[in-house]
Formats: sequence, structure tokens, C-alpha cells
Amino acid sequence: MQVRRAETRAAKPPTRKMPQWVAKLLEHVLLVASIGGVLSLAYLLFVIFSGGLSYQIVAGTALEQVSRNVNLTKGVFLWCLWIVVFAAMIRHYKTESMGLVVMLVGAACWAALPLIVRSRTEATTARELLELGQSLIISFQASGSAMFVLGFLRFAVGRVIVLASPTRAAARLSTSSPESAAIAAERALEKPSLMRKCYEMHFCRTSLRANCPRFLEGTSCWKRKSGCYCDQGLATRLLTGVGANARAAMAEELQAAQRRARLESKKRKKPKAPCNECPVYLEHQKHKYRVVSWLAYPAAAAIIGGTVALLRQGYAEVEYRLGDFLAQFQLLPHPLSDKPLEAVAWLSAENAAIILIGVLVLGALLQITELLIFRVKL
Repeated sequence: MQVRRAETRAAKPPTRKMPQWVAKLLEHVLLVASIGGVLSLAYLLFVIFSGGLSYQIVAGTALEQVSRNVNLTKGVFLWCLWIVVFAAMIRHYKTESMGLVVMLVGAACWAALPLIVRSRTEATTARELLELGQSLIISFQASGSAMFVLGFLRFAVGRVIVLASPTRAAARLSTSSPESAAIAAERALEKPSLMRKCYEMHFCRTSLRANCPRFLEGTSCWKRKSGCYCDQGLATRLLTGVGANARAAMAEELQAAQRRARLESKKRKKPKAPCNECPVYLEHQKHKYRVVSWLAYPAAAAIIGGTVALLRQGYAEVEYRLGDFLAQFQLLPHPLSDKPLEAVAWLSAENAAIILIGVLVLGALLQITELLIFRVKL
């Protein structure tokens, strides 16, 4: 009787997972709130960088309009940001790194946004606009600090739960336990991540994945420095659970990938881990680049927005000196104005020059991102 009761306890039902309709609803909420947050933040940055908070004299309907628009957009942005944070934490409640992401968002809201507001206001700015800018700073820092604390608690509590559950971690590593089968069935229904883990790509065979400890852990093989393409022992264990007909083909495929990874690693003067040349990891790097490269666009916009005053000054200087130089060779029509290049339409496009510099900055950022991901293998 005691053995029968122990077997009954061991075969307990799997942990309940989030209903599919709840996950879909949260994803739609995330999408709508993200769009609202991006649009409202873009409008706020446009007002700030265009000098909407730096007028020396403002009053009447102009002041009322600026205050109303800024306060309304600030409220929309903060509400959307909080909705995104809570929806993401609920939707991805099993993702341990979610706490770090929330901390990073909170730090950006507390430090970066107030810095932008301060950089576009001066001592000569109208008192009403200074007060409006200060209200923006206070709101950003209050929300940012709260998000940072929330993210820290999420990260700390998650780590405590993981470290305090040795039995569950052991069950995950065991490919023969009933709980591991339930975990595998549940994880197979999860939506692939943006950067793709090893078991989320086409390289991973379904027949191998069901018994793979990396799949049961939910951890990529390159984080453990052990995968079926570089760990012969792991590959052998996985092949034992495959039918005899498919075993030979899979074994040949794994051995070819292992040989290629070892050969590429030996070619380097400073050999790195085989993961750096593994086709699975290289495919993961492509997905990573597709995600990270999008950050280059707001980064380039921020760089140009923060240096636009210097760019205009530099353009004016180049315009005057180049115009004076061309005037010596009588290449410009007469009489010359104070800014000679304004007489030539294709040379007087100041904004076009700034946009061109922005494109060059964007190209440089994309090139650096490609170098870091595909060469340095970050």
C-alpha cells in the first residue's frame, strides 16, 4: 500500500498553464499599448527637440496649447508604458530575464528621458515652460524608479523560487520522469522567442527535442556550452531514443556538424568554444541581428537630434567657406549674398545635409551591430 501511494503522488498532474485565450489577449494588449507608447513618445521627443519647451516668451493660447498637448501625451505614454510592463510580466511569467528587462526600462525612464528634457531647456526659457519641463522630469523619474524596484523584485523572487526548488530542477533534467514529459508537451506549444533558442529552430528535430535536457530546461545549448552538435555524449544519449531507421541519418548529420565546428575552431589563432562556429548558433545570431538592428534607427535619430545644433553650425561654416572659395573662381552668380551657396539650389539644402549625415550614422551603427554580432559573436 505504501508503494502504491508513493506512485500515486509521483504521478501528479502537470502544472496548470496559462489559457490560450488569455495569452492571445495579453499579446494584443501588448501590441496596442506598445504602438500607443511609441507614438506618444515620438510626439514628446518631437516637441522637445523642435524647441517647443525652449521659448523665451510664451503666453496665452500658445502656452495653453503646449501645456495641454504635452500633459496629455505624457499621460498616454506613461499609461501605455505601465500596461506594457504589467502585460509582459504576466504573459512571460516564466522568463527569468523579464525582471532585468523591466529594470532596464525603468532606468531609461528615470535617467535618459529627464536628461533629454534638461538638454533642451535653458536658463532663459520662459518660467511656464521650465515648470512644464520639470513636471515631465518628475513624472518620468517617479515611474522609472517604481519600475526599477518592480523589476528588481521580479528578478529576486524568481531567483529565490528557482534556487528553492531543487526537486523541480532535477525533474527537468530527467528525461524519463512524467513531469518532464508534461514540460516537453507544454513547451512545444509556446510561441518562439524573438532571437530563437536552439530548440526553436529548424535544426532541432522533434524526435530528438522531446528527450533533450536543454529543451526541458528552456535554456539554449550555447549558454550551457553543451549541445547535440558539440557534445558527443549528449548526442549519443539523444540518439538512443530514436528509431533505428532514423538513427543512422541523424548520427551522420550530427557528426558532420561537429566536425565542421571543430575545424573552424582550430583555424582561429585563439580557438573559441565550438558554439561560435555551430550552425545552430550562427542561425540564432541572424535572428538576433534582425531584432537588435532595429535599435540602430532610434539610436541614430537620438544622435542626430542631440547634435543637430552643432550640425547646423558646422554646415553654416562650411557653406560660407566653400562659397567664398568658389567665388574666387567665379563659379557662382553675382552678386554674392552673405551666404553665397544659397544662390545654388543643390548646395543650399541644409536639412538634406543633416538627413544625409543621419543616414551615414545609421549605416555606421548597423555596420557596428553586424560586426559585434557576426564577428565578435556577442
